[in-house]
Amino acid sequence: MTPVGLATLLAGIGSLVLGLTFDWLSFDLVGLGLLLVVVLGFAVVVRPSSLAIQREIQPPRVPKGSPAIAFLTFANRGRRTIPVTIATQAFGTQRVRTVIPKLRGGERGTRAYRLPTTRRGVFDIEPVELTRRDSFELFRRSRRQAEVARIWVYPRVVGLGTLPTGQTRNLEGPSSDTSPQGNITFHRLRDYVEGDDLRLVHWRSSARAGKLLVKHNVDTSQPYTVVLFDHRPSLYTEAAFEHAVDIAASVVSAAAANKSPVELRTTDGTVVGGPRLRDATSLIDHLTGIEAVADGDLRTELTRLRRNRGGTSLIMITGEIDREDLPYVAALRRRYDRLVVVSLDPQRTPVPRLPGLRIIVGADADEVALAWNHPNSR
Repeated sequence: MTPVGLATLLAGIGSLVLGLTFDWLSFDLVGLGLLLVVVLGFAVVVRPSSLAIQREIQPPRVPKGSPAIAFLTFANRGRRTIPVTIATQAFGTQRVRTVIPKLRGGERGTRAYRLPTTRRGVFDIEPVELTRRDSFELFRRSRRQAEVARIWVYPRVVGLGTLPTGQTRNLEGPSSDTSPQGNITFHRLRDYVEGDDLRLVHWRSSARAGKLLVKHNVDTSQPYTVVLFDHRPSLYTEAAFEHAVDIAASVVSAAAANKSPVELRTTDGTVVGGPRLRDATSLIDHLTGIEAVADGDLRTELTRLRRNRGGTSLIMITGEIDREDLPYVAALRRRYDRLVVVSLDPQRTPVPRLPGLRIIVGADADEVALAWNHPNSR
């Protein structure tokens, strides 16, 4: 019951009491009229509704700031007319309202409304809340329809060009075990590992060695990018962290543009993707929901990378750079053709330059993109 409904009920009871007490017929009639209005309003609201609603959200994955539309399809499955209904959609801390018009028996319709996508994240869209009211606004009744849906509001992706490697890979054959594994060039025989294709088993050598040996083939021209995201909260302001996420998503998108494999690593030890991943969706999904985490250590992750296979590029994204971390990055020169450190630092703290290591410092994602695409502009 609304405040107006409560006031009407009290006024009706009061008028009826006064009329009966002092034998005033006019007060009796007014009281009975008010109570009748209350009863009718209550009957309208509690009556089972024949309104059915379905909701579809398109697209389910959308970049930050781009439109995501919720489509409501509704129908009156009964014979009685359904009055105007207010549909409220909760989205994060915001609420979106839309009006469903009066529907006669059998009528149906569609309404669309835009969901706010100004904040990055993975959001569970709650069912639509339908509010029924009587004509006199005395009573309100809310119920929920439609299933919970999930939407990914992706980080903003800025345009990043491909950085030159400064090297040309040997197309006749790899020089080390760190070359990307593939099916083009034979490199060596190695021990069988569970999951290997049995068609690659070299049976003659296996018979001589007394164990299964498989052919290790590589694609020496295939680029392979590792993105290391330092997401420790002590390095960022809130705004700088969001810009760092935007840059991480932009690097992943640029590296995977030609279906090249990409690996995303974070300082808490999480690894997403790898040599066999051709679709960057899972990496972008992970960055969509990522939060700053104090667990982990940058130097530990850089040391782990020294024991890994290496690749074409290592892109490290961090906040204000600790100069003592740079030698750990530079030590990976033999593992990667290209080493880039991106620092989201609003203060633009000067950083010493090391051979074979490119450092980009910017206050926001746009400034980093400008320096990335035009290395001689600053």
